[in-house]
Order: sequence, then C-alpha cells, then structure tokens
Amino acid sequence: MHTRIRKAREDMGYTREQFAEKLDVSVSYLAELERGRTGISVKMLVKVCNVLGLSADYVLFGSERIEDEMRLDAIHRINEKYLPLLDNMIEQLLSLSAEN
Repeated sequence: MHTRIRKAREDMGYTREQFAEKLDVSVSYLAELERGRTGISVKMLVKVCNVLGLSADYVLFGSERIEDEMRLDAIHRINEKYLPLLDNMIEQLLSLSAEN
C-alpha cells in the first residue's frame, strides 16, 4: 500500500511537502506512511484517494476495478474547460447521495 501511495504522489508531480499540505498532515507522518511504518485511518485513506484520484481498492489491494479505470480514462479525455462543470456535478451527486 505505501509504495502505491508514494508512486502515485510522484506520478502526480507532488513533492512530499506539497502532498502533506494537501492532506493537512505533517511531512514526517507522510514519510512514515510512505515507508509503511505507520497505519492509515479510513479518513486519511479517503483523503489520499481523493487527492491522488485513486480508488481505495487500488491503494489497499493493488487492483483497480474495470469500471473505475474506464471512468478515469473518460475523465482524462474531457476538455479542461469543462472540468469545473464536472466538479460541480460530482459535488451535487455526492450531496444527493448523502441525503439518501
């Protein structure tokens, strides 16, 4: 798990300091997490997945669900000018999901 987090961070171009800031954790905690010396809470796993655009399946088990891969590929092909609209739609859907 820790190596997948580190590799994804590096692939996204984040330094350890930048990633720690996005997660609102200390650099030393992140270093321990990436080295596999400390565990990860569910709350932190969700943050990591959100920031890196990964599924929890991948982070925890090293495998992606096919549907997730297809969605992510489709998102990467969306014109950049439409991404704020997509973000808005996702937020609205999450709000609806939370109500149910």
